[in-house]
Amino acid sequence: MPYYHVKIRRKKGRPSVLYLFDLSKDRLMLFLRSACHGQEFPVDQKGEFVWIVPRYINEIRIVETNKDSSSYGIGYMKGEEIFKKGKDVTENFVAKPIERGKKSLLKKKSKRIFIVHGKDRKSLNELKGILKGLKLTPIVLHEQPGGSRTIVEKLEKYSDVGYAFVILTPDDTGISRTDNTYLTLTENLEKFPPPAYGRIDYRPMIAKLREILLLRARQNVILEFGYFMGLLGRDKVCCLYKGDIELPSDMHGIVYIHFKESIIEVRDKIVKELKAAGYRIGVKKQREEEKAREKLEKIEKEAKKVLNALEQMGPTKRNAEKL
Repeated sequence: MPYYHVKIRRKKGRPSVLYLFDLSKDRLMLFLRSACHGQEFPVDQKGEFVWIVPRYINEIRIVETNKDSSSYGIGYMKGEEIFKKGKDVTENFVAKPIERGKKSLLKKKSKRIFIVHGKDRKSLNELKGILKGLKLTPIVLHEQPGGSRTIVEKLEKYSDVGYAFVILTPDDTGISRTDNTYLTLTENLEKFPPPAYGRIDYRPMIAKLREILLLRARQNVILEFGYFMGLLGRDKVCCLYKGDIELPSDMHGIVYIHFKESIIEVRDKIVKELKAAGYRIGVKKQREEEKAREKLEKIEKEAKKVLNALEQMGPTKRNAEKL
């Protein structure tokens, strides 16, 4: 688990330098959102809370370490040691440095969504259509200009995305050599009768193979799956798998969404995962619907007022007014 530490330099107030140690990623993001929206927030300094006013912040730096702060000593020197040895990740969270009292902005969520896929172009095109309909930009490696780059170099160039979908489709078959089914297969093959008159009947052998071979995704798809897990983190990778396919081992904590024939079957689940990752899907449409609903409610209220007024006037007064 990574530990995040924040160094705050203030232009007003004492002490001028404050530290936040051992933050999780969620707590770090909460702190940054408060700073960006101008909200004052308390910082625990040796058992006392110091209130930070964002407009008085000169600079914020963020570093990441594999150990907690207790491994770097005590007191003021602990902070200096952490920021000397830790990995500076400020630019991963902040679009530009917070300095000279200017309000910083959190990095905007990239609308570029990478799609890892195999040979099933139908599933690929369906997912592309869904993402385009959500005003997002699907990135497919083979559709990007390559120049003289290798596949790995091309992958590195176009992997600047905010999220990745991995489509696992049954393009290959395979089996583990240590699996019981493999041993069963080899034993059964040895029992096949020798060829008669120079001819071999392969039909029983093929039938047996079909029974025990596992459906798998292509190896390059699994490789890119792992690449984006390491690059973006587990919370920004979603796996869509088709039919009865073998899923990769040791890849737990990832969202797996099963579909039978078409990715359109799971469109709502895809939208749900994008929203969970921070994408504002359908917000504009939702606001328009809310405004339309408010307008309709206002009209209904006015209509009720008019009807109530007419009922109070009674039939005689209404007829008199008509005359």
